[in-house]
Amino acid sequence: MKYFKPDFALHHFSDITPKWLERYNIKTIFSDLDSTLAIHNKLGDKEVEQWIEMLREEKVTLVIVSNNNQSRVDKFCNPYQIHGYGHCNKPTVTEIQKHMRTVGATKETSLFLGDQVFTDVWCGKRLGMKTGLVAPIGAEHEPIQIKVKRKVENIIRKFW
Repeated sequence: MKYFKPDFALHHFSDITPKWLERYNIKTIFSDLDSTLAIHNKLGDKEVEQWIEMLREEKVTLVIVSNNNQSRVDKFCNPYQIHGYGHCNKPTVTEIQKHMRTVGATKETSLFLGDQVFTDVWCGKRLGMKTGLVAPIGAEHEPIQIKVKRKVENIIRKFW
């Protein structure tokens, strides 16, 4: 069960503030995209834009790691000029380890942020990073397979 329990249960990505980053010595955030930073298959809003700007000011690198296709990731990342990788095959770690090397990240100063226990939290744990689980954004817009997975996740959470 320890591989499915996040280090931090957050309501929203914006709970990560400059003081929070400093307290936990976070220099790189590897974040899921859909339902973590934006509604599934939608672009980011003003709030995510402001958060990304805050990360820049704090010299924290944001890297999007998604199981979605590269086109979806590029559509989100390009306007913000941030790193983004699709087809990451979470919870496997091989692709993300490559991306860690590309951006010069270390597990000790990285956070894996996401909205799903079985992909994001488990992947971050396997990488040896701190993990943060957020409540999903726009859950009503998610595909059916994600909705089913969330029901199983709710059972797992009862054992925390």
